[in-house]
Amino acid sequence: MKLALRFSALYHKLSDTNILTRKSAVLHFLNCLSDQANAPHVLVNPVETALSVMGLKSIKAHPEFPTLPTSFPSAPAAEFNPNEQEPDITLQKPRGPCNGYYLLGGRDGSTILSLCLLRDMLFIFQDIDGKFIKFDVSADAYVIIENKLDGFTEEFKKVIDGWTGGADVSNEGLIRQGFCVGIQKELVRHFELIAQLEDQFTKVDFADDQDYASKGLSLKRLLVWITEPLLKLRLISVLVDLSAGLRGGALLSMIHGYTNHGDPFVQEFVEGLLKEVSVPFYQMLRRWLYEGELNDPYQEFFVVHDRNVDKNNMWRNQYVLRSEMIPSFFNRSCYLIGKSLNFIRYCCGEESYVIKRSQELVSAPLGFLEYGDTTQLEKSITVAYKDISAHILDLMFGKYKLMTHLQALKKYLLLGQGDFVQNLMDKLGSDLSKPANGILRHNLTGILESSIRASNAQHDDPDVLRRLDVRLLEISAGDSGWDVFTLDYHTDSPISTVFPSQSMHQYMKLFTFLWRLKRVEHTLSASWKKGMTEYIVFSKLKDIGQHFHLSNVVISEMIHFTYQLQYYILFEVLECSWNELNVYLDKRTGDLDQLIGAHNKGLLAATTSSNQNMFSMLIGLFDVILKFQLAVEGMVDIGFEVLEAAKKSDSKAFESRLMQRISSIHDTRLNVSQPSSEPLACTNRFRWRKRILQALLNALSSHPDANLHGLRVQLDYNSFYKGKGAASS
Repeated sequence: MKLALRFSALYHKLSDTNILTRKSAVLHFLNCLSDQANAPHVLVNPVETALSVMGLKSIKAHPEFPTLPTSFPSAPAAEFNPNEQEPDITLQKPRGPCNGYYLLGGRDGSTILSLCLLRDMLFIFQDIDGKFIKFDVSADAYVIIENKLDGFTEEFKKVIDGWTGGADVSNEGLIRQGFCVGIQKELVRHFELIAQLEDQFTKVDFADDQDYASKGLSLKRLLVWITEPLLKLRLISVLVDLSAGLRGGALLSMIHGYTNHGDPFVQEFVEGLLKEVSVPFYQMLRRWLYEGELNDPYQEFFVVHDRNVDKNNMWRNQYVLRSEMIPSFFNRSCYLIGKSLNFIRYCCGEESYVIKRSQELVSAPLGFLEYGDTTQLEKSITVAYKDISAHILDLMFGKYKLMTHLQALKKYLLLGQGDFVQNLMDKLGSDLSKPANGILRHNLTGILESSIRASNAQHDDPDVLRRLDVRLLEISAGDSGWDVFTLDYHTDSPISTVFPSQSMHQYMKLFTFLWRLKRVEHTLSASWKKGMTEYIVFSKLKDIGQHFHLSNVVISEMIHFTYQLQYYILFEVLECSWNELNVYLDKRTGDLDQLIGAHNKGLLAATTSSNQNMFSMLIGLFDVILKFQLAVEGMVDIGFEVLEAAKKSDSKAFESRLMQRISSIHDTRLNVSQPSSEPLACTNRFRWRKRILQALLNALSSHPDANLHGLRVQLDYNSFYKGKGAASS
C-alpha cells in the first residue's frame, strides 16, 4: 500500500512538472539504469545499448543515399564465474557507419580491469594499438586478445587515412579541399576531446580503488562523453563514402541533402560542415554575381567559359550552363546574372554599370554570400537578376532601338511596306527576267535605292536603310533572276543576339515565298488589265472571241486564289504572330532569353504554318499561273500580228491559221507532249482545277491545323471546285 501511495505521489508530481518535455523517454532511461544496477552478474554492453537507441538508424535525405540498418543484433548474455573458463566469444556483425561498438573480453577466464580497458580505449580512439586491444589485420577489426572489437575505430581509421594524410586532394578541386578542411576541423575537435578524456583518466590513476569512479573516468562516463563524437564520425564516414566521384556543385548538393534529415543533430552538423566546404564556391560565386568574372581553375563551377566564341555569339555559346554542377540550394538565376553582366560589358559597352555593381560588394554586410540563410540569399539573387535583366531590356529597346529593327524586318522582308514593294517589283521586272548568271548585283542595289527614294521608305531611320541590302542566292542551272533575288537586313552586336543568323535565314525564306506570291499577284493583275482593254478586240471573232473569254475566266479564278492565299498568309499568320509578339514586348518583363524565345516562337509559327508537301504544291501552282500568263500573252501577240492581214484575206482562213498558232503556243509554253484539240483556255482550266488546285484543297481539308481549314473555305467558299471535280471525274 505504501508503494502504491508513493507511486501515485511521484506520478502526480511528474505530471505537474513543465520542465520535462519527453517524460516517457526519461522514465524509460531510468528504468534501464535500474535494471543494470539490479543485475550485476550479467555482462551488459552499455555502448551497444546506447548506440542501439541513440545511433543513426537511417541517414536518408537523398534518393541515392544508401538505406542503413534499422536494428542491431543484441549481444548474448553470459554468466560470470571467475573459477570457470569461458569460451571465446566472437561477434560477426555487418560493417558500416551504423555498426555497434562491443566491449567483450577475457582471456583464460580473467577479466580485464576497467582501468586497463579505459587506457586502451583512449589509444584506439587515436588509431593506436593498446596493450590488450589491438587491430587484427586478418579480421579487419580491433580485438581484445582473441575477441573482436568492431566499430568506431575502424571508421575512424578510414576517415583519417583517406582524408588527412593518406590521400592527395590538391588536384581534385577547391571545394573538395574545403571538404577535407571541414573534416580535419572535426578531427581536431575529436582529439581535443581525447585530451580532455586523458586528463580525466589521470585522476583515476591517483584515486583509491574504492572511490575512483566518483573522482575520475569510468566506462559509463566514457560512453556519455564519446556518444556525440561517435555520431559525428559515423556521419562523416557516410559522407566520405557518398562523395566518391563527386566534385564542385554536385558535392555541395549531396551534402546539402542531409539538411532535410529529421534529426536536428544531423542538420546542425551538416550545416556547420557546409559552411566550411562551401567557402571556395561562394568566393567564385561572389565574383560571378558582381563582376561577371569566372575564376574556376578546376572546372567546379556550374558555368563553363568558351574563349573561342566571338562577341556576336557570346550570349548563346560563350557561357555554357552545367546543370549537374548547380547546387540544389541555388536556381538558374545565378547563371543569368553573370552572363548578363558580361553581355552588358562586352556587347553593350556599358563598363561603368559593371564597375558600379562590383563596388556594391565592398559595402555588403559581413557574412553576405556565405552558407546560412538560403531563403534570404535566394531573395537577394532574385532581386539582382530582375534589376540586371531590366537594365538589359532598357538598353535593347532604348539605346539599340530593338522595336525599330523589328518594324524594319516586317516592312521590308515581310513585304509590309506596300508602295515600296510595288515600286521595287515594277523596276526589277526586266532585270530579274534575265538568266541569273547574267545579273549584276550593283545594278540591283541601285534599283533598291531608287525604290526607297520613290516611296515612303525614304522617311525611315537612316540606320535602318543602311542595313537594307540586296542578296543573290546560290545559282543553279536554268535559274532566272526571280529565283535567286532576295533582300537582306544586316545586324550586328548586340542586336544580332535577338536576330542571329538562323533567324535571318528564316526571314529570308519567308521573303522568298512572299516575293514569289507577290510576283504572281503582280503578273495576274497586269494580265487582267490587259484583257479588259485589248482582248475586247477579239470578241467580234466568233471562235476566237469565245477562247479569249474563257482565258479571262481562268485568270479571274487565279486572281481569286492568289488574293485569298495572300490575305491568309499576311493577316491570319504573320499579323497574328506579330500581335502576340507585341503583347509580350509591351510588358517589358523577363530577361533576354525570354525575349529571344518570344521572337523565335512568333517566327516559328510563321514558318511552320504548312508542311513541305503543301509548300511544294503552292510553288507548283505559282509556276502554272506564270506559264499560263505567258501563253495568254503569246495568244495576244499572235492575234495582233495577223489582225491587219485578216482584213485583206478570207476571215475563215485567218481564224484557222490563228487557232493552229495558238495550239502551238499552248504546246510549247505549257510543256504538253501532244497537241491538244481542245481550246487553250478549256484545257488549262481543267488542269488548273483538277490536277493541282483540287489536290491542294484536299490537303488543306485533311491538315491537322484548324486554321488551314479556314483557308480551304476561303478558296472554295461555295464548293465550286468540289462540284467541278466531281463532274469531271
